[in-house]
Amino acid sequence: MKKILSFTDYYWPGYKAGGTIRAFMNQVDYLKNDFEFFIVTSDTDYTDTSPYPSVISDQWTHPEPNVHIYYVSARERKVTLVYRLLGEQTYDVVYIHLLFGFWFSFLPVLLAKLRRCRRIVIASHGVLGKGALGVKPGRKMFFLRLMRLTGLYRNTVFHSVTDHETVDIKTHIGKGTRIAEARELPRKISQPPRRIPKIENSLNMVTIARISPEKNQLFALELLTKCTRHKIRYDLVGPVYDESYWARCQDLIQSLPSNIGVNYRGSINSEMILNELQKYDIMLLPTTGENFGHTILESFMAGCPVIISDRTPWKNLTEAGIGYDLPLEKPEAFVSALESFAVLDAPAFNIWSEKAYRYARDWCSNPEMLAENINLFNQ
Repeated sequence: MKKILSFTDYYWPGYKAGGTIRAFMNQVDYLKNDFEFFIVTSDTDYTDTSPYPSVISDQWTHPEPNVHIYYVSARERKVTLVYRLLGEQTYDVVYIHLLFGFWFSFLPVLLAKLRRCRRIVIASHGVLGKGALGVKPGRKMFFLRLMRLTGLYRNTVFHSVTDHETVDIKTHIGKGTRIAEARELPRKISQPPRRIPKIENSLNMVTIARISPEKNQLFALELLTKCTRHKIRYDLVGPVYDESYWARCQDLIQSLPSNIGVNYRGSINSEMILNELQKYDIMLLPTTGENFGHTILESFMAGCPVIISDRTPWKNLTEAGIGYDLPLEKPEAFVSALESFAVLDAPAFNIWSEKAYRYARDWCSNPEMLAENINLFNQ
């Protein structure tokens, strides 16, 4: 059985970093019978200051067969630790998550090359997309130029999950970059959703994402200023990543019309998301760019149609009868979509809901995705 040593900023029981954690957890869940995973990660969740109370730091733990996790405390984040972990045994693959970080991305790549590790795979998780690079672009572009000049990523393999990401990697890392395409694996579906009935002429909706410019909650709130005909409840779920951006959102919330109710719920554990989504009519995500969009797929799993931007891999949703993928340049189209859902009664809405669940069920049963991920580590 091949051994995979992975470095990632956050992992179980963390959940606040969103899709990056979910993507890797799903991958391990599907592949742990084919590969042995050794995961090095922080002992503290995203935006938290205190370690997880349920884990043991600074030693290998073994939560399940073929899965070993080393939770690194802040005081033990040292170059010598990373170098030692890379050399403890012979690993078939060193698997790095993300690019713009030091302890769990840049440093492991550098030291893995010094250790002459057999195969280094880097999952960029969409950070090279236009929307992601638009946040603090100067620092990120400087880093990428420096990496190209030093050749750090030479003889590594980049894991791409979409054709668009492959283009982004070639653009910012180099046309000659070695790329392995393997779609992200979904959360396993256990049973059909049990949904709360839709009420006619009202809309109960949610956005599950970190509060940040790239997730575009401010745009969503601006849409609601134009929705004056129906009762709308809108919940925001996720950690606050950008305080100044959140302050602007809060100012706008105060000025919304009386038919709109907005509630910030904070973060919820990712294991609860499917159950939570069953309580809502739709999921709204006018994102400026998504590499995959786990929350979008999980919405379908919960029988929850979506209204999203056209800057994700999820396309032609209206034709499928499961939602809308719309250009951000046309906010009026978003308003029209919101109103079209608001007017529906329960029987009419259930048609959309049932199609969304069947779409997710069929999508998740595709055996090619599993084969792609096995090949990612077997090549």
